[in-house]
Amino acid sequence: MNDSLPGDKTLVDKACGGDERAFADLINQHRSLVFGVIWAVLRDADDTEDATQETFILAYRNLSQLDDVGKFSSWLYTIARNVALKWVRKRTLEARGLSRVQEYQQLEFLHPEKVVESQYASDLKRAFKLLSPADRMVTTLFYLVGLHQNQIASILGIPVGTVKSRLHRSRKQLKRRLLVMGNGTLVDHENQEDYGRRVIGGMRGVIHWQKLIQGDGLTDWRPAKGHTEASLHRVWTRTDDGIVGEAGPSSDNDSPLIIGDSSWGSYELSLLITPISGGNAQVFFRMSEDERCWYLLDFLLGWRAVAISKVSPEGLTKLSVVNYPIERGQEYDVQIAARGASLTSYIDGKLVNQVTDFSYQSGPIALNVWESKTAFRDLRFRLLH
Repeated sequence: MNDSLPGDKTLVDKACGGDERAFADLINQHRSLVFGVIWAVLRDADDTEDATQETFILAYRNLSQLDDVGKFSSWLYTIARNVALKWVRKRTLEARGLSRVQEYQQLEFLHPEKVVESQYASDLKRAFKLLSPADRMVTTLFYLVGLHQNQIASILGIPVGTVKSRLHRSRKQLKRRLLVMGNGTLVDHENQEDYGRRVIGGMRGVIHWQKLIQGDGLTDWRPAKGHTEASLHRVWTRTDDGIVGEAGPSSDNDSPLIIGDSSWGSYELSLLITPISGGNAQVFFRMSEDERCWYLLDFLLGWRAVAISKVSPEGLTKLSVVNYPIERGQEYDVQIAARGASLTSYIDGKLVNQVTDFSYQSGPIALNVWESKTAFRDLRFRLLH
């Protein structure tokens, strides 16, 4: 399938012959494509601009290696994506200066080469960031770059039906998250049931979020006592942007994945949970040092409910069970707040569970899957003391 724009063949032929003006025309025609592809990966205005320039330099130097002019857009997309991934690898963990952060926060979603001071744009960027990389790329090419679905399918090498399903899923997720994070015209944040994200995020800039998934593999995470590294890797798999756990009905397949220590007392946890198949997706918090006691946030897929329970050697005691329309394949934005004796959970910004219990005062966090397959992404944590 020919995925190039009209006139590409003539321009490429001229550019291969040394016509710099022809290559400048190619840049003008494809700049939005390259910028959009790179921005979907880097999400930083300055880095995207620099990486875009690098992409066109590489394309110019390697233009003679293009075998099929009709595949110019796909070829250019591949270069742009490889450049973006190289930039991701070479980024350091050093914080950027305030001016760079402010510039990035002003990046306008609907036209990535402009900036705008808008709370709606800020919410939209935040919601856009939470899309999976695959969905974010398709959404960028369709809405920011303006490509047709057939062009996107050809460039990415996927069926048109997959493009349509990713766009549908992205629109649904963006709408849902904007309704939660949006301004007062969409959601009344003064309503207690809708204030979850506002409360959870109210201290940003004072107590910063710490990412719990960094580097390669499962760095900083450990198996529960009595479990081996082999059992951990049998259940848990690191993906590009998260962790997937899959456990069958056998108890041997149960292997909680733990991070943190007994000094963690009052804290907040934010993560994205996607139940894929099977039974329960679980988050343990305030685990005791002997790992025999903890609180449990439990996605009960069979019951279509969310519960906070207390686990001890004597068994499990449900402290709060709330009916919730959990769907397999749907990603949920989840926050857990353990502040003193107050234990609360929020899903997509709405208050779900609210418990007062001080049986367990501190301890690490763990992820667990019970006869299920679940994806966990964008795990963030912060201590409140």
